[in-house]
Amino acid sequence: MIITSWRICIFRAGPQDLPAVPQSVAHAIMLALIVQAVQFQLSLPLLPAIAQSIVAVVVIWAFTAGVLTMRSQPERVPQTASALLATNAIFSLLLVPFLIPMLPAMEQLARDPEADVNVPALSLVGTLGLSAWSIAVSVWIFRNALDSRNALAILCALGLAAAVYIIAGGVGIMLSPQA
Repeated sequence: MIITSWRICIFRAGPQDLPAVPQSVAHAIMLALIVQAVQFQLSLPLLPAIAQSIVAVVVIWAFTAGVLTMRSQPERVPQTASALLATNAIFSLLLVPFLIPMLPAMEQLARDPEADVNVPALSLVGTLGLSAWSIAVSVWIFRNALDSRNALAILCALGLAAAVYIIAGGVGIMLSPQA
């Protein structure tokens, strides 16, 4: 599953190449939960990080199921959601080395939104680059799953990113000690 997920990340495979068996789906869910909890714990205590991770996985699954059901393709949900979860886990791992140097600036901004902070340029560029690549992979996954042109796939990928950011991010903010 990891090799196929990486091949999806480099646009050499699609969600249809992942097995639709329950074990593969369970592995994608567990991988996403663990990796995202680790990433979220960079800025949150353990329990809020786990909660935010669970919410992010649920949002990805529900959004994917909703889109594919509206397009009369609910049978593609397991593979598509698994592809989104597994590739998201890969990008979350790749982001960690870029996020760690940014933590002091993020903590300073959390304490004082008016603070003048210096964010390491390499961290910022790396984070933006990986985020753009991640969105492009989500577009690729939706394009394959929906058998559609780029416009619909772009809307789905951006909608999913916004939903995860708003809903899972909101949970993280609500549960963080500073809230």
